[in-house]
Amino acid sequence: MNNESMRPGYVPLNSASKICLFGVGVSLSDCYQQLIQSLGRKPDYLCDNSPGKWGRQFWGVSCISPEELGRLGERIAVIITVRRYEDIHLQLSALGLKEIFVACFDRAYDIVGGIHRLGDEQLAVSHESFVNPVRGRWTLITGAARGIGRQIALGMAGLGSNIIAHSRQIAHTRELADSCAGLGVEVLPIAAELGDPQEVEALLDDLEANFPPIDLLFNNAAISLPCGADPWNIASADFQAHFSINTIAPIRICYRLIPAMMRRGFGRVINISSTIQKRPGEMAYACSKAALNKFVHDLAPSLEGTGVMMSLVCPGYVRTDMGGPNAPYSVESVIPGALLGAVLDGDINGRWFIAQDYAGLDLPTAMKKAKFYYAQDQEV
Repeated sequence: MNNESMRPGYVPLNSASKICLFGVGVSLSDCYQQLIQSLGRKPDYLCDNSPGKWGRQFWGVSCISPEELGRLGERIAVIITVRRYEDIHLQLSALGLKEIFVACFDRAYDIVGGIHRLGDEQLAVSHESFVNPVRGRWTLITGAARGIGRQIALGMAGLGSNIIAHSRQIAHTRELADSCAGLGVEVLPIAAELGDPQEVEALLDDLEANFPPIDLLFNNAAISLPCGADPWNIASADFQAHFSINTIAPIRICYRLIPAMMRRGFGRVINISSTIQKRPGEMAYACSKAALNKFVHDLAPSLEGTGVMMSLVCPGYVRTDMGGPNAPYSVESVIPGALLGAVLDGDINGRWFIAQDYAGLDLPTAMKKAKFYYAQDQEV
């Protein structure tokens, strides 16, 4: 093995004499220099499906059309730089291209985690038998009465997990309890205002004293309140309100529940977060979620070997009371992606799961995609 192949992120591209990065978008813009370091060279071409980009230069590299890319033949390696790569993989294969890879991003869109070879097996529906790790276990979901929390509760109940459904008021979870009970699981309601530290502690005391041991936790409850049109005048009270519910409450819940999970040797903690950025008017919400992300990123490695794993989920901009009626994605689209941190084993501590990457897939196929995407030791 030579020194070149020892370089972190090195990708041997077989006999390919040219390299093309496909997808001139946000991910490429944010991670272009990282990709160059991984490849050890600049690409020869860029390519995109948007005609408005054809013939233009980005970072001093020309963007060509897919038709032009196809004419370059088999001696070019194409690296897809978008997360939803399946349709592009089919498109490139139809053009006769053979050397096809995908840049796999970690921690949302900010870090290149690897460059993995794509084969036809990545497009196939998974036929592996699904070993259900959550059946009969107890799952606590905060903010379970509606929106994303309700979808997660129904999804977990469908897998046979019993549900502890949190909301501000017990009455809010009655409809959810009826729906989950119809799936053959037990549902226990619990109520607390997570913006009140005393209520959070009372909730945790109640859970420890009167409820079954919690095996899985979805920290889902959150707020995103309007803070006015002027980002320079967001009040301290707005930051305090967002941090109380979006950051401090889930951290307190983790601190109380995770040690018991560690003693039992099993636990999954999934924190619903956001990739929101560069929107100053929503700074209070964005900062509260960034703080939660930092908590998970720094704490998760300490759980190695305990049987407890912690991850993050970005559900995407979905049509809920928080997201509003004009959001691009239905609330149902968060499943199965939002469940991956509960059902996957292995190296998922501190992982980001982008729920919309898995929309429309069945759970086994979503799991197969996630394992491929986040694998650390793939042959390329």
